Amino acid sequence: MYIGFDIGGTNIKGLLADKDGTILNFRKIPILKSIGEIEDSLINLITELASSDGKSLKKIKAIGIGSAGTIDKARGIVITSANIPAWKKYNLVKAVEKKTGIRTFLENDANAAIIGEWWKGNGKKFSNWIMITLGTGIGGGVIINNEIYTGKSGSAMEIGHTTIDYNGRKCYCGNTGCFEQYASATAIVRSAEKQLKKNPDSSVHMRLKREKITSKLIYEEAQKGDKFAKSVFDEASVFLGIGISNLISIFNPEAIIFGGGLSDACKIMIPIVKQVVKERVQPGLKENIKYLTITNQEKTPALGAVKVAIDSCESYKYSSGLTINKLTNNR
Repeated sequence: MYIGFDIGGTNIKGLLADKDGTILNFRKIPILKSIGEIEDSLINLITELASSDGKSLKKIKAIGIGSAGTIDKARGIVITSANIPAWKKYNLVKAVEKKTGIRTFLENDANAAIIGEWWKGNGKKFSNWIMITLGTGIGGGVIINNEIYTGKSGSAMEIGHTTIDYNGRKCYCGNTGCFEQYASATAIVRSAEKQLKKNPDSSVHMRLKREKITSKLIYEEAQKGDKFAKSVFDEASVFLGIGISNLISIFNPEAIIFGGGLSDACKIMIPIVKQVVKERVQPGLKENIKYLTITNQEKTPALGAVKVAIDSCESYKYSSGLTINKLTNNR
């Protein structure tokens, strides 16, 4: 048995699965702020997942963790995570192994998502494709000729921190004008808050009398036809299209697959994204690209972390720029 975690800026999602990827248990909890609180949450989740269905920690062969931020995969360190400020040069693997005695392996969260989608989702259909994770921030992963590219330390495709506007909004990472400051769930909420007073007739006001503003709330009102909510998503969609246009020009992919907590909202974002790509990308690159959403946003990224643990334990090639043989053999 294996445990996989998807750790983002808002939630920790964990699951227990067997070697074939059959999910036996799943849990989701909000992420807390301090290192100690997050460690305690992880250990409690590991115990809960392992004890489900009569299992125990002794039966867990390995743990895989997909974490937001830049990482040193080989050493198990989260170098920095803009959406988890407590983690700076933090040895996450060492902390988990010390408290559980279970072999643990680290991967970037977007890479874990792309591995999960490649293993059990729509990614099986393509040899060259990109995953974009839209949530608190923006992450990315890329498959090139049936190989996952992760860079020298495992942090390739930090697309959320590529520059959209060199003189733009300040980002948590310290840069200016980052992609995720314009097209993430956080950016959508910030844009709505800034413009809400100028739109007194919006149905969003009624919702806010009893709820906290979220990207989901804005999406729901946009779906119902609220003009203000739709305009917020339209603006974010244009920026998303610009970022994707850059990626298409670099990678020439067959498909773009959207993951992350905002992936459901891509239903209303993709038409604008396609139009922006049509206007900005050269002929020969922009045609016949498939735009899809992740098979199961709740579970696929954590399932990808399980696959990381399985492949690492079984000594399959799993390093920067190398084929994940197990996945390739399943294609």
